[in-house]
Amino acid sequence: MQGLFNFISFIMSVVTFISALFTGASCKPDKTAIDLDNFTLVWSDEFDGDEVDKSKWQTQETTEIRRGGYWNGALAEVTDGNLVITSKYLPNGVNEGDPAGWYTAQLSSIDRYEQTYGYFETRCILPEGYGQWAAFWMMNDAMSETYLTGRRGAEIDVFESAYFGTEKPDQVSSAIHWGGYGYGLTSLSPTYTGVQPIDPYHSYNTYGLEWNKNEYIFYVNGEVYAYATRFKTVPSQQPEHLLLSVEMAGENGVPANESTAWAPGTIEDNGRDFVSEFIIDYVRCYQYK
Repeated sequence: MQGLFNFISFIMSVVTFISALFTGASCKPDKTAIDLDNFTLVWSDEFDGDEVDKSKWQTQETTEIRRGGYWNGALAEVTDGNLVITSKYLPNGVNEGDPAGWYTAQLSSIDRYEQTYGYFETRCILPEGYGQWAAFWMMNDAMSETYLTGRRGAEIDVFESAYFGTEKPDQVSSAIHWGGYGYGLTSLSPTYTGVQPIDPYHSYNTYGLEWNKNEYIFYVNGEVYAYATRFKTVPSQQPEHLLLSVEMAGENGVPANESTAWAPGTIEDNGRDFVSEFIIDYVRCYQYK
């Protein structure tokens, strides 16, 4: 009988291990706060100039459809020591021939800067309004290829904010995606600890990612708020570039729900007079010492 029990225990252990391989698993990091003494600052943008530094960031010169709105680099400006990505309705677009709709922007360090492993942080105030999705994220070219493992590259969402107007409007989330955006797409939601930003639509908070060959650890205001370790697909082992963006809910340039406007309250003309701002104080990248 004891032999049968041992055999069953062995089988259960094997099943548990295989399950972890195929469904992923998370293990809690052995620390609760980031220690910057372990890192060296290697790249940053403090946004102290009077325009977007094109040696560091690429923006959209022409209008690009993005979900329920449009991206155009004209909606990103540097002022008063901050990068400001504005979201607003433009009846005539930015360039001649542009459609009417909600416009905002994305900045990408593609072809400018990329890094493998380290700690990455931004300090910002989130845009306040329904249907708006602000994010600090990372990417590499492997996401255009299907069925590749996460070690070849991933979309790493350091933070995403899409909860204004919900039951938990102040929360943010994170995610890791790999394997392309088609049938091979695989996603992993980190394990959350309950730490969240404080008054994120009116006050600065910091959002960070520590990334090494074994794990992703996500931080809010320097405290661990989410973490992920994957047995089957280890974290990306390739250089990733940086992105800052705002998106509007919907698809093909059409907002998800025009009738709710995009404002915190009721505004004339279905909220089309509403303007919001994603305000970024800095982006900093550190390498392990």
